[in-house]
Amino acid sequence: MKKHRIMLADDHAMIRAGVKNLLKESKDITIVGEAENGRQAIDLYEELKPDLIILDISLPDMNGMEVTQKILAFDANANILMLSMYDDEDYVGRCIENGVKGYVVKNESGQELEYAVHTILEGKTYFSQQVHKVILNKYKRGVVKKKERHEDIKLTAREIEIVKLIDDGLTSVQMADKLFISPRTVETHRANLMKKFAVKNSIELVKKARQINILT
Repeated sequence: MKKHRIMLADDHAMIRAGVKNLLKESKDITIVGEAENGRQAIDLYEELKPDLIILDISLPDMNGMEVTQKILAFDANANILMLSMYDDEDYVGRCIENGVKGYVVKNESGQELEYAVHTILEGKTYFSQQVHKVILNKYKRGVVKKKERHEDIKLTAREIEIVKLIDDGLTSVQMADKLFISPRTVETHRANLMKKFAVKNSIELVKKARQINILT
């Protein structure tokens, strides 16, 4: 049976011992190295090239996100599982943006960490239940803010007509003929709509108009 090579990086010896004790029950896993600071973690990773590194987000000389960036610069396919005391949105969001494959909070069960390790080794990502709630709450707030921004857009009756005709694919000249106004007036309405929707072209304009139900 092939053994997956795991590396640990945490400045607390007790945490490292606990993780080793947890994972030793897995017959397909072997711990190949331990680091107690960021610089050591980077050097050891480059030397050992493990299948996965369990990385503490708070290390004495540099944080886990900095270590993540440097490891991924060396190995773009690195499997990094972040182990953290923190479950706030800032930490979770930045870790995801930096490219970690998983995130588990230290107050969660050992089974959660073990499952995360095996899931990532299968080529998937894993974010614990506690972290999933954080991600979901952040997403929900983002949707609400987006909706609020859209609700701030106020259009005149004429602008709504213009948006619908843009969606129909009419040119400015065709719109002018249909609405009995000049092409220049149509262009003025177009410019005002682009400004209100904060977009640069008709495709984005129509897309946003659908989002706030001007178009169906």
